[in-house]
Amino acid sequence: MSTNKTDNIAVVYARYSSSGQKDQSIDGQIAAAQKYAEAKGYQIIHEYVDRAMTGRNDNRDAFQQMLSDTAKKQFSIILLWKVDRFGRNREEIIFNKYRCKKNGVRVEYVAECIPEGPESVILESVLEGMAEYYSLQLSQNVKRGLLENAKQHKAVNGIPPLGYRLTEDKHFEPDPKTAPIVKVIFEKYAKGESLFDIIRYLNSNGYRTPRGGPFARTSLDKLLKNEKYIGIYKYKDIIYDEDAIPALVDKETFYKVQEMLKENKRAPIRNWKYSDYLLTGKLYCGHCGNAMVGKAGHGKSGKKYDYYACGNKDKKPVRKEWIEDLVLSEVHKILDNDEIFDGIIDSTWEYYLQQDQKQNERDAMLKQIEGIDKGIANLTKAVEQGMPFETVSGRLDELNGQKIALQTAIADIEVQSGFKLTKDHIRFFLEQFRQMNEKDRDCEKRLVDVFVNAIFVYDDKLRIVFNYNEEGSRKTVTLDDLKCSSDVQSPTSFWEL
Repeated sequence: MSTNKTDNIAVVYARYSSSGQKDQSIDGQIAAAQKYAEAKGYQIIHEYVDRAMTGRNDNRDAFQQMLSDTAKKQFSIILLWKVDRFGRNREEIIFNKYRCKKNGVRVEYVAECIPEGPESVILESVLEGMAEYYSLQLSQNVKRGLLENAKQHKAVNGIPPLGYRLTEDKHFEPDPKTAPIVKVIFEKYAKGESLFDIIRYLNSNGYRTPRGGPFARTSLDKLLKNEKYIGIYKYKDIIYDEDAIPALVDKETFYKVQEMLKENKRAPIRNWKYSDYLLTGKLYCGHCGNAMVGKAGHGKSGKKYDYYACGNKDKKPVRKEWIEDLVLSEVHKILDNDEIFDGIIDSTWEYYLQQDQKQNERDAMLKQIEGIDKGIANLTKAVEQGMPFETVSGRLDELNGQKIALQTAIADIEVQSGFKLTKDHIRFFLEQFRQMNEKDRDCEKRLVDVFVNAIFVYDDKLRIVFNYNEEGSRKTVTLDDLKCSSDVQSPTSFWEL
């Protein structure tokens, strides 16, 4: 039995992009989340809402506040309408979910059923990829109108940056009330004041962001990098025009600030980062079951080593590089085995079908439409063979009305369910893992996150549990096996510092 007092405590995040976009309303999202929570036995304690905000990035005030609040340990569950509410590309979604997971908070989707079980990790990865694809398609639909505005150096987003206001025809002009403070911000940073000190100065003097909220590190960092302040108008990678809008900051100060931002970003905060340890949250001591965590230390020669250690010290430390290479090697063996790879696709697809509650209803409607089409074809054929049209016109109208009603109902199901996956979709998105750069750290992280469930370390063997239920999904690798393998170096000299 869990002892965590927040196990059933949830919050809701809802977003609605714009009045022109056909989407589930905020009220509808919240109502659906409440119904979902009631069925699951969750208690909702707060609702985070962003209105008229784009899903193309995660720079949303309520969203960022929610991510920040995960560190307070006051709730364990975030309820979303669909996966695309958590970011509109794979990198944003994975990063945001990792931040929540690190703080002990899980994400659940109300309108997209992610099943319990090992295949759920793979299926969720596919849905994240589909959300990114949907986002790109959506942006293509509005691209032309935005591009025309951009060619005229007009605002393509609703709220201008701090220091500007919009004319009636949506051109930028300096705001007499806020333009001076922009110059002060740049001057303070250029003189060496920290972001924290500048934020404290702004908030204590009553200054607010364009959306009316207090300044935070993210909002100030974004402001200091905005090239509009030196008169540059940018639109994607298509338009980059200098002296296109009134400048608020001189170029010398602006570029000095950019160099200082880069230098401050490179400055090390600590010797190692939590994310540097690839197997964090996956690696466990085989003797006591306790998580093995990443640490850094120095050997007798003074050389620095990275390793994983059991919190209970029931297992000797294991060198980071060795065990990570071993696990990645086993993952690649799975991906290179066509039989296993096809089995993962099949089991993920079966899981999706089992959990898609609207699938049977939609299939039944499609069969009804097939029957109606046959009836229409038979009546049309009868008219062609000489039957008076007036005799069958009423029945044709009735059948066409039934067909339209069924098509509307199917469309409604598809809107509620989001995009419909096919087995080819799953194969397409999983094939990308076979093409990943083995030397890229982000790629390695994704491989482990998606395909590895857990690793248990013993003195003489490793037990790796993968995210699929077929035979062979639990693999034991002994030291004798490793000594005979040319893929991974023998660990004999790596068990101790």
